[in-house]
Amino acid sequence: MRIRSNIFVWVFVATILPLTALALGATYFSESTYQHDVSRDVTSNLERLASELKQEMENYRQLTEGMARAPAVQQILPVLNSIRLGQHDARLNIHRSRINHYFEGFQTILKSGYFMRLMDRAGNSLVKVSHLNRSAPVYESVSGIAYVEQEINSPAFSKRLQQLPKGDATAVILPHHQFYPDVFETLKLYDYVVPLYYRNHLVGALSLTLVGEQLDQVMRNASRLFQGKIFVMQNSPDDPERNGLLMYDDKNKLHFVQRRAQPVRAKQHYSEALIDVVSESQFGDLSSADGTSRYFYLELYPYSNLLSNWVMVSQIDTNVITAPFQQIRWVIWICAAIALIISLMLANVGTVRVSNPITELTRKLLDYANGQYQGRIEIRRGIDEIDALTDAFNYMADSLKQSEQGRQRAENMMLQSAKLASIGQMAAGIGHELNNPLNNILSYAKLLERGTQTDQSLNQDVHSLREEAMRASEIIKGILNFARQVPPQYSQFNVREWLDNTLALVQQTARSKAVRLEVNCTYEGMLEGDRSQLQQVMVNLLLNAIQASSRDSSIRIETTMQYDLLHIRVCDQGEGIDEAVLNNIYDPFFTTKAEGDGSGLGLSICLGIIEHHQGTLDIRNNDGAGVTATITLPIHMNS
Repeated sequence: MRIRSNIFVWVFVATILPLTALALGATYFSESTYQHDVSRDVTSNLERLASELKQEMENYRQLTEGMARAPAVQQILPVLNSIRLGQHDARLNIHRSRINHYFEGFQTILKSGYFMRLMDRAGNSLVKVSHLNRSAPVYESVSGIAYVEQEINSPAFSKRLQQLPKGDATAVILPHHQFYPDVFETLKLYDYVVPLYYRNHLVGALSLTLVGEQLDQVMRNASRLFQGKIFVMQNSPDDPERNGLLMYDDKNKLHFVQRRAQPVRAKQHYSEALIDVVSESQFGDLSSADGTSRYFYLELYPYSNLLSNWVMVSQIDTNVITAPFQQIRWVIWICAAIALIISLMLANVGTVRVSNPITELTRKLLDYANGQYQGRIEIRRGIDEIDALTDAFNYMADSLKQSEQGRQRAENMMLQSAKLASIGQMAAGIGHELNNPLNNILSYAKLLERGTQTDQSLNQDVHSLREEAMRASEIIKGILNFARQVPPQYSQFNVREWLDNTLALVQQTARSKAVRLEVNCTYEGMLEGDRSQLQQVMVNLLLNAIQASSRDSSIRIETTMQYDLLHIRVCDQGEGIDEAVLNNIYDPFFTTKAEGDGSGLGLSICLGIIEHHQGTLDIRNNDGAGVTATITLPIHMNS
């Protein structure tokens, strides 16, 4: 049955669909909030890890500075000064032994991989200890001094030593690593170097080379939120050899101390677009092109004297974040399917309760449509929707008569407009035909009046003739103005200001009849129209209201706004208009005033002006006493 399908659709659209959409919307909103929390937590975790790595590097820097101030190092400074002067000092080997012992003690305590060197001012190694192993001085030099490594012969490095700040550990790259290719591939970090001075002369330097075992320990102990994979990349735009170097990577099992056959770049394992984004921003997150991963990244500066930084990135599988919400959505869809089955069952039950009343209502509607007005439909209280439909039908029946009356009024207005148009054409012709004879009569009357000044009686008759001709001329002028209906000149003007100016024109007339003008202007905005013509209409309506009002009465002027339509009402407390002549008040030359008090063209002209403004003019008697004239105008004229 068709009604069963409709009931099913109603139940589905009214309950299942919105509830399902609401539940799904709630999951998506919760997921959005959850992802925001994920972003916050992962970023905080990266910040903690970055802080630990930076603190570790700062500890190494401070360790290097502390070693440079140690007594064992300070005591060898005079010997290094002798080397600077080209002199041989027999105490060199003794001090070498002390420093070797000192370095070995440090590595025993710290239990980590280091390369510790003591160099002369040219950068050549006098002492080297690595992994608790001291190097023997087996490399003879021209000066007769035995070094533990080959001479570097690097003027650039010697000059660099002289530029380093005194007493501070500075991150540089030692040229000594070139002698050990297998070790060099292990070293990913910069070396800390402290220049050594004796009596304001640079005599040597102390260096600490980090292997990275302690950094690997920090990375291993760091938590991986949401099963994320972390990688660390060096970002050094000014150093192409180290820029983009992948220093640590969970996904590819790369560590700081891991030996590699060749440098591993981040772009070898990750998209170029990702590397470009994380290299240019300080922090943030982004999704992969295929949407399977989210990357959270943060930069840190491990070296205080270098612009080179590290970028830490945590890669998280999107499914890890969305999996709980996907499960919830599956449950929602299953519940929606169950509700769908239940709604089909309810549709069958509802069909029995709804179809019979609707069938009866349909028969009644057909009878009424065929003109069989057998009274109103009986209301059966039970189902609110059907009761409402029955009420609506009865309301429709009650409204038909009112609609018919409205239609008749509209037809009368159309006939009235057609009548005004035809009368206007006729009035224009008659006015022009009568105007010329009247002008001649006025001219001859003036001549006769001059020639009859001696005869008082005759002069009075001629004066009366002239006044009647003038009165006829004024009537002809009104006829011509009614016929011409000058097109309005539209402009924007303020309603309250225009109304105040209009009331000022009739204020004196109202005072002379002891009539009060009460204004209630709730709309004080702008109106588009011909200000002068609309003012003419208002003056005419106000004068009519004043003339119809008794002494000590009041006239109420109201303005209201509804749906971009301005309603202006002029309500008097007079005797009203006889219902027998109410439909004729717009006819030209029709008037209820005494002879000589009006031409009967005022309301006709007002109606024409209002219709030119795409509005309506409605005049009707009040329930009590008096008449209300209502002008309805659009705020903006339609082109």
